[in-house]
Amino acid sequence: MFNSTQIYSDHNNVQVSAITRLAFGDVVAGHDYMIKAGDSINTINFQLGPVPTHGVNGVTNEAIIAVLLHRLKFLDAKFACDENKRAIQHLEEALVNLEVRTARRMVRGVEGKEQV
Repeated sequence: MFNSTQIYSDHNNVQVSAITRLAFGDVVAGHDYMIKAGDSINTINFQLGPVPTHGVNGVTNEAIIAVLLHRLKFLDAKFACDENKRAIQHLEEALVNLEVRTARRMVRGVEGKEQV
C-alpha cells in the first residue's frame, strides 16, 4: 500500500510526488519520492532506519546535494550566471552543515541511532 502527494511541479510539467508507504510494519513518509518527467519516471529512496540495524538501503541528503552540486558546476561552466553561483554556494553550505551534524552525532555516540 502506498499513497502519493504531489509536492512540486515546474513550468515543463515535471512533477515530484512524495510517497507514503508501509515499511517495517509502520507507515513511512519522507523517504520515497517519484519524479515524472515526460514519459520517464524516476524514484529517489532515502535511507530508511539506522544503518547498523537495517544496512544501507537508500541514499542520503548529502549524496543528493553532491549530485546537484556536480550538475550545477557543470552547467555553470557552460552557462555562467550569478544565480548558479549563489545556488552552488548555498548547496556547498548545506553539505558542510550536514557533514558537521553527522560529525557531532558521532562524537555524542548517537550517529546511526534514532535519537536526537
